[in-house]
Formats: sequence, structure tokens, C-alpha cells
Amino acid sequence: MSRNLSLRGRMSRIDRPNWEPLIDLVGLELVRWFMWMGQIELVDDTLVHAYKHVATRRYLHVGEDGRLFAYRSPDHYLGIERAEAIAEAFFAWDQVLPEPDAAALRALAELRRQVGT
Repeated sequence: MSRNLSLRGRMSRIDRPNWEPLIDLVGLELVRWFMWMGQIELVDDTLVHAYKHVATRRYLHVGEDGRLFAYRSPDHYLGIERAEAIAEAFFAWDQVLPEPDAAALRALAELRRQVGT
């Protein structure tokens, strides 16, 4: 996927969380720090789940196909790389509450090592 590809999308009426895309991205230790906020249907039929970090209040938009997106403007989602998505979602976590526990810090350090941030 082109990093700069922008796709239109809209919130769908699904009211059941799908945690698998987030688990695949961040692992079981870090998934507990997120809330599922909803599902977006992109014009290319990709289903994207919006997850909000409980402390940083920043989002991860993860497609069921593994692609990552950033919300850019009403109904527009920009394809982004894994390292960028991780950096954005966890930005300044050590400066907000609730603070990460030791297990979360280890898991985040490993995730950052894997994505090169």
C-alpha cells in the first residue's frame, strides 16, 4: 500500500469490538491499554477498527487486513507505516496517567524495537 494513499470511509453500524487486528499489531500485553471506539468502512471495502489508548488518548486505526491508517479529515484516512502508527499511539505515555506498568513498558520497548522507532 502506498503510504500516501488517502481513502474515504465512514463509521459503520457494527457495535461488536474486534480485537484481533490490534492484538496482531501490539500484542496481548499492550492491547489492554486500548478501548475499541468503532469500525470504519473504507471505499475499497476494507474494515478498519478504531482503538483509543486509555492514557495518551491517541488512536490506532487498524484494518482487518493489517494495514494502518491515520484519520486526516472528515471521512479521510491516510495509509501509514507501522512505526509511525506505533509512535503516534504511544506518544508521551510516560507523561500522562495512567502510567504504564513494568510489563507494559517491556512490551512497548520490544514493539518499538521490532518497528524501528
